[in-house]
Amino acid sequence: MKDGSDATPKWLERDEPVRQALHSWPAGAGGGTVEVLPQDRPMRGYTNAYLFIVKQERPAGPGRTDDRKLLVKVHVPGGTGRPEPSRHAQARADAPGFAKRHMVEEHYGWHPVGDGRHLSFQDVANGGDRVVTIDEITDDGDLVRVFRKVLAGLLTGWNRPPKLGRPSTAASTAREYLHREVTTTASLSAIRSALHELGLRDAEQDWVRIDGATLPNPLRLAEGGGPFGDTRIHYVRGFAHGDLHGGNLLIPVTTEGVLDPGRFTVIDFESYESGAPVTRDPVALLVSIALRWVAPPPGPDETSPRGLPTDQADALRDHLIRPDQDAPTRLLPALAQLVRLTHDAGMEYTKPGNWRSEWRRQYRLSLIARALTATTFDSLGREGRWWCLRLAAHAAEAYRREYHSGLTPPTAAAAQDAPLPTPIDPSWRTNTPTYDMPPARWHGPGTPGRHRIETGHPRNAAPTGIDPDQAERPAHRNIGRPLADDLTNGVRHPRARRSAGGVGRRRLTVAVLAALGGSLVVQLAPGSTSDRDVRPPVTVPPSSRETQPSRGGPRDPVPSEPVDPGTKLDQIADRTAGLSETPSRGRYAFTCLRVWSPEDLALGSDDLMRYQEEWLWWTGERSGRRTVLAVDDGRRSRPRVSRYDRGELTDVPPDPAEDLTELRGQVEALLRKKPPALRNAAGTLELVAWIYQFRPLTAPQRATLLRLLAGTDGIVHRGRFADRADRYGYAISATNAAGQQETLLFDEDTGRLLGHIKTSADDHLLAYYLFLTSARTDSIGDPPCVDLTTVNSDG
Repeated sequence: MKDGSDATPKWLERDEPVRQALHSWPAGAGGGTVEVLPQDRPMRGYTNAYLFIVKQERPAGPGRTDDRKLLVKVHVPGGTGRPEPSRHAQARADAPGFAKRHMVEEHYGWHPVGDGRHLSFQDVANGGDRVVTIDEITDDGDLVRVFRKVLAGLLTGWNRPPKLGRPSTAASTAREYLHREVTTTASLSAIRSALHELGLRDAEQDWVRIDGATLPNPLRLAEGGGPFGDTRIHYVRGFAHGDLHGGNLLIPVTTEGVLDPGRFTVIDFESYESGAPVTRDPVALLVSIALRWVAPPPGPDETSPRGLPTDQADALRDHLIRPDQDAPTRLLPALAQLVRLTHDAGMEYTKPGNWRSEWRRQYRLSLIARALTATTFDSLGREGRWWCLRLAAHAAEAYRREYHSGLTPPTAAAAQDAPLPTPIDPSWRTNTPTYDMPPARWHGPGTPGRHRIETGHPRNAAPTGIDPDQAERPAHRNIGRPLADDLTNGVRHPRARRSAGGVGRRRLTVAVLAALGGSLVVQLAPGSTSDRDVRPPVTVPPSSRETQPSRGGPRDPVPSEPVDPGTKLDQIADRTAGLSETPSRGRYAFTCLRVWSPEDLALGSDDLMRYQEEWLWWTGERSGRRTVLAVDDGRRSRPRVSRYDRGELTDVPPDPAEDLTELRGQVEALLRKKPPALRNAAGTLELVAWIYQFRPLTAPQRATLLRLLAGTDGIVHRGRFADRADRYGYAISATNAAGQQETLLFDEDTGRLLGHIKTSADDHLLAYYLFLTSARTDSIGDPPCVDLTTVNSDG
């Protein structure tokens, strides 16, 4: 690869493994050199993958070179089975005519990065001439026109019925169908974790309470023993991309700026199947476009555009569920047209052979599956994921009414064993402030309404100053949307901005979340697969109105003469490094935490007898078990147990180095994954708490972490106070861009972390958790959560 400051862009220099892999790639690709062509930043996919364009140059005789422009994709670790290039090749072989018109060609196979990721290489769409994604189309008329053309290409083009003109079908059960659709791009454990985070306390219940109604638990429909899951069905099958969204469809643009949808290109065939339900792609595309209205990304200036008010979002949900009925009057005309186009195209496609009723049934099942999958989309933000959960549950109820009306839901009282309350008042879209709006436009407090969908900007917006490409998912609180100013036929319409050249990206409103800096989740979700999903909440420093150590309340004011915490932290580090500890041994790392969740806080943060306990066992193979139980005045609920097979526990923090220089490198690499506004002291405190939540640490590791914090700018001395277990410790804090304060409380004798405390900008307790046991063990049992200060060895 051609090196040098002029040849290697800054964003690639920050990803050294990819830069090195790209440097070594030409040796196995015919020799020559590879050069990254100028671009401000790489293109982002709907996962953490990203794409960029390179020039491959190979010798071709005296004075000549053989040059080719290629699109390089950096794939995330893992995958859905076969490598994407093999699925891409299979898709081309299955339908060569469609491939010639609408697919690019892959080259060279996969090239390993060395850290679990890999590179793939493909031709640039449209011969290198300009293209836009569907997500970048601003004009409603253009969007409808492009959608109609793509839909026709998928059905009557790609999935053209066989010689006799009748579709192909297959038999299944509703449960098998839903399970297959859901696990195409997600996993049941990830969805179960997402639903628990959104409020579902027991994923094993068949019925849930949403919007004041008892509805089928949509996740249970995909699991064994769920309601009406064993019903025999037939479905129309064919070719399916598997994860079709607006970012995977490229539309050519003429030199005059006119879209040419007839020559669309489909990319990223990692989830391709040749015998999938034909509804999979139309439903996925329709939902992805709808979500850009419901939980849209920020604009190019990183501010939050306006999105759908509550009545319109609910109208969109209802019309997606019942596309054959007249569109609600409050629904935007463009959205109504997209839904109706999908329904009509399906009816026309299945008319030969008389399969219309099967299409209607599988459409609704695919809608339930896609909505469930979308609850795991980090980039939607909690309010968008909540809307998806409501969509899935209401669609499940519509399915029950149409096909299983004899199965009636239990009474509301009977369903209270597994309530799924609305996390916040459903008017969240219209009554909550956003950071970029002046106070006069705010309308009071709000409510909420989760696979990863990223099209350059995550859908949960961050306050101004945070890079939307890296903005983290909020922990637990949601901010709604102010009303839009623009009206179309009496319907509030999101604002659209145009970019140069006449084809801009539709920038619709996205909620700015109060917990901006929080990677912390205060309502623990069993079965979660990321550090944000498993981290419990925290404690509060003493109030400025109290003189004695407190166990909850507003933050302590900064002393009038600031005290440098570095000296104190170094002293604790010296004391910790001198400890003689017998290392604990065992296959499993075990941690136990005590959690006060937002639901408990609503009853008063002084109620110390209401909390959750979480026990986590995990191995170096990323397998293990989590047990979560609620405790109320000493009474323990039935434990909720989640098990992880090998590799299922992802996003585990690295084992912190004992060498300070090496540890700084680890922390800096982790901070680079955070938004720019969180690459600071507050972000560092969160990372330290994350490490403690997973890792039993040795005394040298704890000492080095303390020395790292001692040298971190922006950390404030908070003095000594007691946590909710009456353990005194030394506290430090830092404040993030949203004004939230992160506080860590350390045992002064052992250097162990006792608690992590998060308070809001207006001095309210947001989250509180205690770190109790931390050790290694060879068995998984149900030991009591022992105060970690009594544990003499934690390996």
